[in-house]
Amino acid sequence: MSGQRPLGNYRTLTRKSGLPLWVDIMIRVGFVLALIGTAIAVHWFDRDGLKDNYDGHISFLDIIYFTMISITTTGYGDIAPVTERARMFDALVVTPIRVFVVLIFLGTAYNFVLQKHGTGGV
Repeated sequence: MSGQRPLGNYRTLTRKSGLPLWVDIMIRVGFVLALIGTAIAVHWFDRDGLKDNYDGHISFLDIIYFTMISITTTGYGDIAPVTERARMFDALVVTPIRVFVVLIFLGTAYNFVLQKHGTGGV
């Protein structure tokens, strides 16, 4: 059976990528950076919809911090969206970005560890 390898009593489907491993990883990193960059840009242009509970001023560093915390966790509450538009953006865009970033990392780990190194390589 072409395209399948035995794994115990099971067969797994495999596909050979036409791209070198480093190119595949760079594409994934680029996609994650593009998603994060999009969220940073929208937060920056809509910074009036955010409230900084620490000093009341939203700087670009605050935007980067808020975006990264929002994408990687549920946030700490020190900077919070206060307008309806900012809340909708976080709910409808940042949350899916969080899911995509996790899935990209899991897919990369699967592709790199399991397919390339974990089961003898493809």
